[in-house]
Amino acid sequence: MPPRSAPPAPLALATDSRIPVREMAGATTADYDRYFHLARHAPDLTSWTCGVLRLQAAVLADLPRTGLDDSQRAAVLTGLLHTSHATLAAWLPSVPGSGPDGSGTGHPAPSDGEPVVGRAADDGPGDALQRWKLGQQLFHLLLTTMNSAFDDTLAAVGEVRWTSVRHGLERLRTLYDAATAAMAYASDFPASVYADDVRPTMEPPFVAPGFSGMLNQEHRVMTERAHALRAALGNLLAPAPLLAAIRHEEALLRAAQRRNRKAHSAICVRCVPDGVSLLLWHTNRAQGRQCGR
Repeated sequence: MPPRSAPPAPLALATDSRIPVREMAGATTADYDRYFHLARHAPDLTSWTCGVLRLQAAVLADLPRTGLDDSQRAAVLTGLLHTSHATLAAWLPSVPGSGPDGSGTGHPAPSDGEPVVGRAADDGPGDALQRWKLGQQLFHLLLTTMNSAFDDTLAAVGEVRWTSVRHGLERLRTLYDAATAAMAYASDFPASVYADDVRPTMEPPFVAPGFSGMLNQEHRVMTERAHALRAALGNLLAPAPLLAAIRHEEALLRAAQRRNRKAHSAICVRCVPDGVSLLLWHTNRAQGRQCGR
């Protein structure tokens, strides 16, 4: 008797009787870094310095062609100045007991002057996608500098170096304003260009669905350090004159943080007027599929 043949393997069919749609995993920090050309590894100081110089040169070449006003340009330049000084200071031997006010380590005290860059020949508005990514890299550079400044200032609080605490808060406020200007720089093109040319590059098939600024690792670290500093300052017991000066700088820093949030909201409203971010759209779509809609 010939052997009986095995029955055919089950054919998987969708409950809606249609060809299944390819499901893509949600975007991750790795997708975010890849999109903005961020190489996340353990660079040595030489690699970091070269990266700072390359990005600084690219921003300085493009800045004169933007629509930023003088105060925004000055904020970007001041942020780059702080990053450059902090990078130079990292090459110097550390001095015990030195703080973020510039005593002993080469860390600069905030400058009263406004650096100026020469205006290059006007060669057009530039490429929006290039500026978008360059501006985001500048934002990450400033956030990295800010995170180190938070560490310095928190250390100064713990070591009761009150003058260093005050200068650290002042430098953080300057860096927040620089980050706010960097957001304006990154989005310095018409909203229609964002909708038609920039936003689609952050959607499938170019990147995984759910792409979001919430994947920004430097920003997550900054938020954590900002909360830690606020908690540390809440229990401060400095001498009266110094405490008043520290509280004044703390208030100015919080005002800079509010300006940053307000500017970010304004950019979102201008570029995404319906308020539906890529992450929200992906989440709503995923929930709709789960509910059978």
